[in-house]
Amino acid sequence: MTRFRSLICRARQDIPYKCGALALCVSFAFLAAPPTVAEGLPGAERVRGFFCNEKTDSINFLLYQAQGENEEMAANAVNKAIAKSSCAYYLPADAIYAGEHTVMRDGLVFKLHSYVFLPEKVERWSGSVLGSLQQPADAKHDV
Repeated sequence: MTRFRSLICRARQDIPYKCGALALCVSFAFLAAPPTVAEGLPGAERVRGFFCNEKTDSINFLLYQAQGENEEMAANAVNKAIAKSSCAYYLPADAIYAGEHTVMRDGLVFKLHSYVFLPEKVERWSGSVLGSLQQPADAKHDV
């Protein structure tokens, strides 16, 4: 019983030193770690989803989606039409929101968002279809 008691007393004396050393190592690890891009720049955020390199490519991507294509097929159709890779899915990446643009084309209203991706500082576009300005053929008009 006395051995067990002495072991506990020694462990109790060693615990503050071990915890202090562990806390010191953890604090140095946080201080030594480089900041992420999003922490280093104001206005940076993590974004993900389908983005296109050009504004017109993004509009074409949204047109294909409005015709019933899913995101992957719409991106493939745009890339095939321009014979290069413009539209793709991006995993979470750091970007700065650069602005919003509303565009009307072929009777549809598009809301486009511009992002500057970091660290490359390349502008890419994403968006959605807001609605149609066209009247259906069988619409009843108030006269």
